[in-house]
Amino acid sequence: MKTVGKTFLRIRIFHAEAIKKRHSGSEWADVFTQFHTLTAEIVAQSGGSIVRLYPDGLLAAFDTVENGTQVAITIQETFQEGQKFQHMPLAIGIASGQVLELPMNPHHHDYFGSCVEIAEELGQKARGYAILMNHPIFPTHDDIHVQSKAGSKENRPPHEYFVEQPIFRHAGYSKPLSCYAIFWQTEPAHYLTHSPVEDLRVHPLAESQCEKTYFGKVSAFKKERGFGFIQYYSEDDVYREVYFHMTYVIAQAPIAEHDHVQFVVRPGKEERPQACSIVVMGSRLRGHVVSLQADGAGVIGVSVHDGDSIDFFMMPRENRDHHFRIQDPVYFTVGSGSDLEGLVALDVESATDPASAEDADSAELPIGSIQQAVISVYFSEKGYGFAKCRRSNIYVHVSELADPKQEPSPGDLIEFRVSPGRDSTYRANDIRVMPRNTFPGHHPTT
Repeated sequence: MKTVGKTFLRIRIFHAEAIKKRHSGSEWADVFTQFHTLTAEIVAQSGGSIVRLYPDGLLAAFDTVENGTQVAITIQETFQEGQKFQHMPLAIGIASGQVLELPMNPHHHDYFGSCVEIAEELGQKARGYAILMNHPIFPTHDDIHVQSKAGSKENRPPHEYFVEQPIFRHAGYSKPLSCYAIFWQTEPAHYLTHSPVEDLRVHPLAESQCEKTYFGKVSAFKKERGFGFIQYYSEDDVYREVYFHMTYVIAQAPIAEHDHVQFVVRPGKEERPQACSIVVMGSRLRGHVVSLQADGAGVIGVSVHDGDSIDFFMMPRENRDHHFRIQDPVYFTVGSGSDLEGLVALDVESATDPASAEDADSAELPIGSIQQAVISVYFSEKGYGFAKCRRSNIYVHVSELADPKQEPSPGDLIEFRVSPGRDSTYRANDIRVMPRNTFPGHHPTT
């Protein structure tokens, strides 16, 4: 491996999933093949190379930022003018920097570095026909000369191609990053009215890590009114509390005070911060298998309200008896793994099995049965807490631990025997805390 300087283009078919649904499998394969062939031809003509393929596009690499930016404009013009692709807009993200070059074979190299991830992020944020760009030294010390057909006709000077956009945060960077939209279209009014950015907004929250994932605990919840508050520690270890509404809980999972949750902070009503994309630890969700590894491990995706998805890591043991395939629908319980695993999917069952679907919707637990649950809250100093199994809260006491020295923590998976508790509730007996395993090579996203 060696370190090299590169410019990366993340080229994405905008709203690819919606377009894919309008075609049969073979039709979509033909459309994607034509997209790839035409794009690869333009990239190769300018000395670039295709590095990776994605379900909705590809990643290309160039030696100079000028070549990469010009190719992005050429691709947009070509696809907008072509009869076959007029209703298939592209979104492009560009980023430059130092990366590690990894030879895969004599004819192909892959690259790893923050600028690859930034190009990916900008490609996801860009709207159709837009080009978003992050370049660390532009425009103060570097003039990038590019041209579009519309710009040449209007004799547009080089600096007017770059329209500054709201700053954005990226993991690993303490300061916000600059973002520019490449203005290649004919009508400025049309371009500025139809914002090039999917979800970046000018707002005070842009100065904070508004898209950072947080873990917290529900401190208050007014069930009859559907809102409450979550307590959490911010990235600077400051204790905070944020408002949330039930409509932003993933899959409308039941939520109650003391539940542990994962969430992001975004501007809400009157631009006040609020918790969004809230995942309730221990809740039962429905998703689909996104990817699989040779040992049976994989990733399960769950769609959220804004069109994005959240990934959950499926451990090999969860797939041992099911032999799931990609795109299979499944039910699972939300758990928290190691830092490497991120959110994990526990107690995974096929969603095509009527018995499993009925079981997933039921809160009934057979007395005496062996079940698994996720610890939602545990008071070590008092020796008790609660876990969630399906839709039931399970009382957990230190006296029932198989190993009293191994006390559970919020997010831990336990195995237990179901016993009756007070007032038609459940109590956990013969509790065993399940070990947290790590699986190299998995990189979660939220």
